[in-house]
Amino acid sequence: MIVFEEVSKSFDSLEVLSGLSFHIATGQMVGMVGPSGSGKTTILKLVTGILTPDKGSVRVAEGVVGYVFQEPRLLPWRTAVDNVAAPLRARGRIKAEAREIAAHWLRRVELGGFEHYHPAELSGGMAQRVSIARAFAVEPRILLMDEPFSNVDAALKGSLMQILTSIIRERKPTVLYVTHDQAEAIRLADRVVELVPGNGLRELDVRDRA
Repeated sequence: MIVFEEVSKSFDSLEVLSGLSFHIATGQMVGMVGPSGSGKTTILKLVTGILTPDKGSVRVAEGVVGYVFQEPRLLPWRTAVDNVAAPLRARGRIKAEAREIAAHWLRRVELGGFEHYHPAELSGGMAQRVSIARAFAVEPRILLMDEPFSNVDAALKGSLMQILTSIIRERKPTVLYVTHDQAEAIRLADRVVELVPGNGLRELDVRDRA
């Protein structure tokens, strides 16, 4: 569950959010669309606690938060399996156990056999799959995604979306997915909301999606 109640946030004299209220139910996937500068990434940072609201409140269910970024953000000196294992090690898992879990998730994103490749040896789509595996390896209760397919070519986007939706349906985290691509959000999400600068959120109709 994620709840925003009358949330406002400014940076110096620039007001990014003003009196924003919305909720995401437990296990629901919400797509959020809107133009650059409308506050989508600010909302994600408020959910994680990196930022705090100037006014209002943000309530987030307890549990691990997973994050899939626009860029894979892999450590170049670590192999794929060690990149996925890194957050597990940070949470106290022993090395062998963390690497076993990481290898499992690399197989889930169709990267079995690439465990010992470094990021420079992977294509952009493969690197993004590593980042998806890393997010799910920590068993997130809440999953945040910030334009995860914006740097992936159209030929790979479809397969990545299929992998992602399959895992989400199985694991059922609460998901907030931000993107510029309205069609993409409608295809993936249970609900889609549009962030309109100065006017808050409006719900989009997804009943007629293919």
